[in-house]
Amino acid sequence: PVLSLGDSNRLRVGEFVLALGHPFGLEQTVSFGIVSRKGAPLTAAAPGFDFIQTDASVNPGNSGGPLVNMAGEVVGVNSMAARGGSIGFAIPVNLVKALLPQLAGKGKVEWGWLGVGIDEVSEEDITRLGLRESRGVLIRQVMPGQPAEAGGIKAMDVVLAVDGSRVNAPRDLQRIISTTPVGKTVTLTVIRGGKEAELQVTVGLYQEPATRQR
Repeated sequence: PVLSLGDSNRLRVGEFVLALGHPFGLEQTVSFGIVSRKGAPLTAAAPGFDFIQTDASVNPGNSGGPLVNMAGEVVGVNSMAARGGSIGFAIPVNLVKALLPQLAGKGKVEWGWLGVGIDEVSEEDITRLGLRESRGVLIRQVMPGQPAEAGGIKAMDVVLAVDGSRVNAPRDLQRIISTTPVGKTVTLTVIRGGKEAELQVTVGLYQEPATRQR
């Protein structure tokens, strides 16, 4: 029997979940808890990588095991824990489903990359850039020779959407671009000088900083 994959976007905070695995070598162990938080960013993760946080016990040996909802659907893959296993983190299954074709075809995951420094739109930026409201993602810096520069993105542009999907915060832009296939051209809706424009940008390959490579 094979469990079906659920929809991690439909998970709600407070929903009951089970964490399955082999913690400390104890085979076929199940722990019970709730979804404590969604979209938990961790510095140890790749760009735009958010986790499902749960209080279902996740300990060494649980990694790779499923996080299951009460309908018996896999909604996450147990990944890591904090505070002695009392706080667990699972990779959302929707992200896993998006990356499976890469793993099957290439044996590895390639993260998308624009080559920009980004920030939230502040109240000062609204007046200075001629915006009507605080929305979108501000481009603080464009790295030379990277995909964003080649696509015509400039510093102080405000990105409102990627291929029609709205971005409300830096994490939204990171999440969308990082999971976009490398080499795909996307349409960025931006505001520049108070006017809206669309730019075509080909997503590049994210390279892990040399100091973090192992």
